[in-house]
Amino acid sequence: MRASREFRATAIFSVAALLVLCMAHCSAHADDATPAKTTEPKSGHPANLDAETRREVKDVVRLAYLKVYDGWSTDEVLLQTELNDQFLAECRRRMPDIPSFDFNWTLLNLRKAGGLRDISATKRRRDNSDAYLHAAEIAARFLEDRYSVNTDRVLCDPKLRAEYDKEAKKVAPKVEPYLLRKASLTLRKSRRLQPELVLRVADWKKDIIALPAADAEQDADRVPEQPGVYIFRDATGYLYIGESSNLHDRIKKHLDRSDRQSLANYLTTNGVKGVTLELHAFEKDSPARLKPMRRAYESELIRSRKPRFNLAP
Repeated sequence: MRASREFRATAIFSVAALLVLCMAHCSAHADDATPAKTTEPKSGHPANLDAETRREVKDVVRLAYLKVYDGWSTDEVLLQTELNDQFLAECRRRMPDIPSFDFNWTLLNLRKAGGLRDISATKRRRDNSDAYLHAAEIAARFLEDRYSVNTDRVLCDPKLRAEYDKEAKKVAPKVEPYLLRKASLTLRKSRRLQPELVLRVADWKKDIIALPAADAEQDADRVPEQPGVYIFRDATGYLYIGESSNLHDRIKKHLDRSDRQSLANYLTTNGVKGVTLELHAFEKDSPARLKPMRRAYESELIRSRKPRFNLAP
């Protein structure tokens, strides 16, 4: 027990030290930093709308929800494709120049603020998501990494939601999109999609690339010769997370079965069909050109995503 406590204390101290290193690097390069890419506003309400327009949007959203909800909750109106299409059509009929994201985002936050407490949801649907929860997490994390947006924003943005559906379907092709969206919302509400802090304390200057491992095995040049962190995953969940100063060379070793024996054994037994490579490729001026920075990034992903063939960081 004592050894376990000492191990946890050491791990916490190590992660804290790495975070300090990240923040120190960010501070030293603050003048060169560029904002993280995002497709949505950082504020808690739709962007670029004055106060009067926001009030009007709230009124329109409430009226549209009342007309189409048919006893379902706001979450279900957001998650169910047909219901959401009806809701957005009703909103656009009244305010055609407002983006769909703004209507969905307002609906979500109107419910959180108690603006719909006088409207009761009378229909419930209970689904057991245990068999595909990992697919929902993989897709949600992928979009969070790529666009720096949380699950709520992904589900409110039609374009991001379509991309989420596409990524989730790769992992769980037999599960309907609605169920995968609902599972991701369940993860968010249960705080199992907590932001990975080390990914947010620096501008990592990265590209997120996903490709079938079979494609990389057939053509090694599909993997860039850049420093980065990489993730092996398949329909069972996360398999392995690692880091390298040269993604091209390291991935080639993995696919040659000459690196990390546990992963090599798995790939030899099961093949690479169905395995996806997710590459976080860092630019040459990224803080991740330094190995301790990549290790901090890698360790945080291992801690939160718990890949099968990694030891705990």
